[in-house]
Amino acid sequence: MRRSGNRLRVAIFLPTRQAVQIRAAMSAHDRISVADSWQGLEALVRLEPLSVVVFNPAADGTMDTARACRLICKYASIPFVAYVPIDPAFVRGIAHMANDGLQDVVVYHSDDSPSRFRKTLERASSVPQVSTLIGRLDPWFAQLPAPLVSVLTDVLRQPHEYASAEDVAAAANVTLSALYRSFRNARLNSPKSFVIGARVCRGCVYLRDAGFSIGDVAIKLGYTHPRIFAHHIECVLGECPSKVRRSLDDGEAVNKIVSWFASSTRSAGRLMRQHAARVVCFLAFLHWGADLAGLLDFS
Repeated sequence: MRRSGNRLRVAIFLPTRQAVQIRAAMSAHDRISVADSWQGLEALVRLEPLSVVVFNPAADGTMDTARACRLICKYASIPFVAYVPIDPAFVRGIAHMANDGLQDVVVYHSDDSPSRFRKTLERASSVPQVSTLIGRLDPWFAQLPAPLVSVLTDVLRQPHEYASAEDVAAAANVTLSALYRSFRNARLNSPKSFVIGARVCRGCVYLRDAGFSIGDVAIKLGYTHPRIFAHHIECVLGECPSKVRRSLDDGEAVNKIVSWFASSTRSAGRLMRQHAARVVCFLAFLHWGADLAGLLDFS
């Protein structure tokens, strides 16, 4: 059974002695991804569903606040926490990075006890749009068993961990039929639609960042093809991903996702079928095109 709760997925770019310290703040259910260069760190940020990034701007032996600032600006939805010693050069660097959106600072050998570090990471990893959505869902959640609410909250916070209604049922330790019955009693859309809406919510947050392509976001959320992600965006929000990126603000996105969660299973299913037909046609066209290219290749 999947454990719901405050799990963290952290990317670190740190000297060895600092990496040891942050590991002490992690629980057995957390995941740490280690970067050995700025390029490696950016690759992790682009493709892994991270909760937070912890870095030292001189991790590779050379102070590079400009590189740090570029990453912070490029991936604004990802919380960056600087872990640095007390040193005049680092103080100047922190001031510069703070102007570009640095989320938090932890001082080495000062406020980095495991418990304090953990609290800092949990605070930094909170996603405001998700917190707003959870608050908006309170009237429906109040009609559900508390253990199921805990799992659904985790679905919203960790959408990449849940690919299906079966995953939700397993995490809540209930049968699939009992899960669907709870949703009907609370007048919520289906569990499958909840999983889709949770992924779309996080996808909207990622799409705000200039650094993420639609393909990057699809990979981060666990999709096997970007077109399926685009299909879900269109079902839930009624817009293509490029338009969501350009013009849909957070408030409007949350309103549409709440409506999706509260819509009838029948109407949501009709939308899904209509868009699914388009996706199937698109993927079939790609397959046909590949076959044709093979037939025409006389080399």
